[in-house]
Order: sequence, then structure tokens, then C-alpha cells
Amino acid sequence: MKNLNFGLAIPAIVLVLVVLSVSTLFPQQSQAVAGNAMKFVTSWFGWLVELASLALVVFLFWLAFSKYGLIRLGDEKPEYSNFSYGGMIFTAGVGASLIYWGIGEPMYYLQSPPMFAEPNSYQAAAWAVTYSIFHWGITGWAIYCFPAIPFAYAFYVQKKRTLKLSTLCEPVVGKNRTVAKCIDLLAIFGTLAAFASSLALTVTLLSTGVSELFEIENSLLLQGSIIVLFVAALLAVMLVGFNKGISKVSDYTVIAAIAFAVFVLFSANAQFILNNFTDAIGVMLDSYFRMSLWTDPVQQSGFPQGWTQYYWFWYYAYLIMMGLFITRISRGRTIRELILYAISMGSLGCAFFISIFGGYAIWAQLFGGYPIQDWMSDGGLTFAVVSLINTLPEKNMVLAIFLVIQFFLMLTTMSSASVATSMLTTNQLTLSGDPDNKVKLLWAGAISLISFSVFLSGGGIETIKSLCVVAGLPMMFIYAILIRQLMMQLSGEVTSEQQESVVEPQELPAYQFK
Repeated sequence: MKNLNFGLAIPAIVLVLVVLSVSTLFPQQSQAVAGNAMKFVTSWFGWLVELASLALVVFLFWLAFSKYGLIRLGDEKPEYSNFSYGGMIFTAGVGASLIYWGIGEPMYYLQSPPMFAEPNSYQAAAWAVTYSIFHWGITGWAIYCFPAIPFAYAFYVQKKRTLKLSTLCEPVVGKNRTVAKCIDLLAIFGTLAAFASSLALTVTLLSTGVSELFEIENSLLLQGSIIVLFVAALLAVMLVGFNKGISKVSDYTVIAAIAFAVFVLFSANAQFILNNFTDAIGVMLDSYFRMSLWTDPVQQSGFPQGWTQYYWFWYYAYLIMMGLFITRISRGRTIRELILYAISMGSLGCAFFISIFGGYAIWAQLFGGYPIQDWMSDGGLTFAVVSLINTLPEKNMVLAIFLVIQFFLMLTTMSSASVATSMLTTNQLTLSGDPDNKVKLLWAGAISLISFSVFLSGGGIETIKSLCVVAGLPMMFIYAILIRQLMMQLSGEVTSEQQESVVEPQELPAYQFK
């Protein structure tokens, strides 16, 4: 444990636990304060996050196809196959939330549609899956993948062995230790808060499904048992190692999830789902810039603030987790490969699952005779998701498979969070980028403790979610610092001294998904 930065790890964990404790003791007051803070951020800076996020997309595509895109991150060949590489990025970024919100979002948009559509109209249905794919699409994955570029460049090209966020920002913000610690603490808090929110959602979904499957009470004991199972699985994955643990779990989970989605496609109305998917892609491509910059200043429906801007700030809060995790698996990749694989595999994968599960939900509500909106109002979205899965053939077996897939999707996200926070709080990383097992186990334990605390805090999770969005605001400005610093390094270091790290165009591997 000598290699662990206790001065960073302990305060970050304590900060999250203190927030949860305050939320438990003063639930209404803390939710009000956090909610008002979030409303202030989206009201005053929502326009900025939309402009900045669209600009980031443009910047990344320029970077990918510029001369800098040919820079190879390390001297070795890629460590993982293209399928494993894209699969790990995808599962780390979506967790178990994708199918849950892939069903839930279109239904919310059907009830409260964007772009001035009437609720529950055919126009609202046309926007429903479109906006879901948009929110889980190119812009979100651009925000996710960018931090990996400066981290990976520092680690694999400049051979730095400390990957603190403050270190990357140092040339711009200076060497003030207080400022540096605040940057790192905020980054870890955003990761832990966002992760805790996702885990709470997943555990609630799993407990609802298990309760339905085995006809038992959906109790705190059941939810606690699921968390214990997550903890045991996480510890096992951490001990087995990266290549035999996270990599294999991710591969098998992606294959199982794809097979399950195909089953749903052909068990439901495949014709409607495929037509709806094609239409949604067309609408999104036609309206991408309109959707990216829509603030609705006249009607003030609150849709952009409550959904689009909320999502973008949320993605910024994940800076450390996604940035460092993608860094760990990108040895041997070029900057171009990192960008294109992260954005394409992430956005296409999300579009695939959302179009199937969201399309089925829309069809079931409008034409299938299933009252999904009533299920949502009576038992919440979690109950509605489980109820929709139960409309499929062989419902008990299908529900069981669905729950297992959800479990392993979340496990990959937990593993990614453990690896990322371990890398950030390690004083000196090895050449492989793997933190010490003791450090990873410490973070696995800390994440487990936070997970238990989330459920013990009751309504504390809502406060955490709001603060996570608030934390996304300063992270957005840190992105700007990282872009400036990265371009200074790239423009100054792509010289004859660095040519060994640059791949000639004819040497670039073909972009094939193996």
C-alpha cells in the first residue's frame, strides 16, 4: 500500500460518505440545496455545455484525421483485439443503464415530447427513439473518450508514471497544491457519485426482477444481498487480473447482450422496430445540429435542461473513470483508432440496443395493447421495465437471462471504476498501467461501502445525482484546459525525435471489428 496516495484517496471517499450522511440526516434540505444548484447550472450554463460539447465533437473528428491522429500510444502492438477493445469501452460506458433507459426514455419522451410535439402523438413517437439515440450517441461518447487522449499520451508517449488529473493541468493552472488537490478530489467525487447513482438504479432493477421471478418481497435485505453479490464478484475480477477478468467478462457480456437483443427483436414486432430505427436515424441525422443546440428559450418546456444538458454534464462528471480506463486498454493504438473506436462502437452499440428495446416499448404502448405508461405511474419505471420483459415468450426464463446480463453489465462498470480510481491514486504506475492489487482491492472495498451507504441513506441518492451534474460544470472547464495542454504538447513534440511514435499512413491497420 506504499504506492497508494492516501492524501487523495481517503478525503475523496470521506467526501462522498459525508454527502450521503448529510443527505440522510437532512433529506429535504439537502435535496432542495442540491436541486437548486443543479437548476442554476443548467439554467445559466446549459447553453455553454451545448456549444462546448458540439465543439468537442468537431475537434475530435479533426484530431482523428489530422497528422496527430497517426501518433501511436506506445511502441507495442495493440494489447486487445478490436472486438474486445470496443466491447470494453462500450460496457464501461453504459453499464446496466442502457437497456433500462433504452426502454424508459422513449416512454418519457412519448408522454412529454420535445420539439413542440403533442403528448402521445405519432409525432411524439417519431421523436422518442430519435432523442434516446441522440443522448446516448456521438456527443456523449466524444465527451467520454477525449480525456483518454491526454492521459494516454502522457503515459505511453511521454512515459509519465503518475496520472493525476492535476498533473496534466499543471502547465496551465500552476503548481498550487491546494488547487491541484481540489481538481483531483472533484474528479474522483464525480466518478464515485455518478457510479453510485448507476449502481443504485441497477440494484433496484435487479431486486424488482428477482422479487417478480421468485415471488418474494422486494426488501432492503434483498437489495443488500445483491450488493454483497456485486462485491464478491468485483473482488474476484480484481484478483483474477485485467486480461482474464475484466476483458473476458466484457467479451462474454457483450455477446450475451447482443444475442438477447436479437431474441427480443424477433420475438416482438421486428418490422416495426426496424422501420422505426431507420426513421429515427434519419430524423437524428437531419436534426443533429438543431438537437445539439436547442435551448427552448421561448416555450421554456424545460426539456433541453432536464434531458440533454443533464446528460452532457453527467458525462463530463465521468472524466476520470472513462479517461483512465480507456487509457489502460489503449496501449498500441493510435489516437485516430482511440477516437473512432470509442465513438463508433459506443454510439452504434447504443443505437442498436435502444432501437430494439425502445422500439418494442413504443410498439407495445401504441399498438400492442400493453399499458406501459400506466405501469410507470403505478409502480415506477423499474416495475414497467420488468413488466415489459415479462411480455416476451417464456417470460420466466427470459427475465432470468435479462437479470443476469444486467448484473454483468454493471459488474464491468464497477470494475472500470475500480481500475480508474486506482490508477488516479497510485503514486507510480507500472509499465503495464496496472495498479497494485492491494490498491484495486481497497477501491473495490470503498466502492462497496459507498454502495451500501447509498441504500442506507434513503433519498440521499437524489442529492448525489444532482451534485454529480453540478460537478460536471467545472469538469467541462477542465476539458478546455486539457485540450489546450494537449495541443501544446502535440504541436511541440511531433518532431523527428517523436517519429518512432508516428505511424505512416500506409502502415495504419484497416479498421475492422474482429
